[in-house]
Amino acid sequence: MFKCGKKYFSRSAESEDKQLCASLKDLLGYAPKRLELYRQAFTHSSARPHAPYHRRYYVKPAEHNERLEFLGDAVLELIVSEYLYSKFANKREGFLTQVRSKIVGREALEKLAQELNLSQLVKAKLRNASAKNILGNTLEALMGAVYLDKGYVRAQEVFINRMLLPHVNVDDLVKREFDFKSRLLEVTQKRGKLAAFETVSAPSKDKARVQFTCTVRINDEVVGQGSGLSKKEAEQRAAEKAYTAFSSVKR
Repeated sequence: MFKCGKKYFSRSAESEDKQLCASLKDLLGYAPKRLELYRQAFTHSSARPHAPYHRRYYVKPAEHNERLEFLGDAVLELIVSEYLYSKFANKREGFLTQVRSKIVGREALEKLAQELNLSQLVKAKLRNASAKNILGNTLEALMGAVYLDKGYVRAQEVFINRMLLPHVNVDDLVKREFDFKSRLLEVTQKRGKLAAFETVSAPSKDKARVQFTCTVRINDEVVGQGSGLSKKEAEQRAAEKAYTAFSSVKR
């Protein structure tokens, strides 16, 4: 009979669970106590889990991972916020918000999840396990599972020391251009809001160039405005102000 933590499983589930435990130990640095949390973290809503049954032993099928994803999203944001707050002691809120978004944004989490080979553990009935942000969402769900199983301190240690720093150069990340417009559209959509950009042009003060001014509205409320000598520049400046304002408010 196979044992992982304090849980026992039937022979029909033994091979799969033993493999999952081994993979998690390599990834996280420990054997999980509550393996069912990790099964759930790797189960996409498209998968239909089956419950293996063997006489006296019954393994409850894993639920899909959307609830753990919700929790893990908050856990990751706190972990990264605390890390950046300590690392960049003299930087202001706007800078910290930008860098955090580069770490926990959809594309960044997808890339990190690929580096961690999470696709090997995901259960999904889709042609491509990397489609529709599955891997990034799975990483969030995994961190939710770690938090529930081992607590915040271990979750912090796992993400920073075993996931982030071995695969991401944070100092180089700071230097990269940040696409505020894309990030704003992403975060507003995630919260069920609608962001709209309205850009107008007019001659500059010296009348030698055209000045662009962009206004950003979220659900018809003006949350940012910016100007520039190109439409893109104006949109990015307006989006930066809107993103900083939107991210600082609990909605």
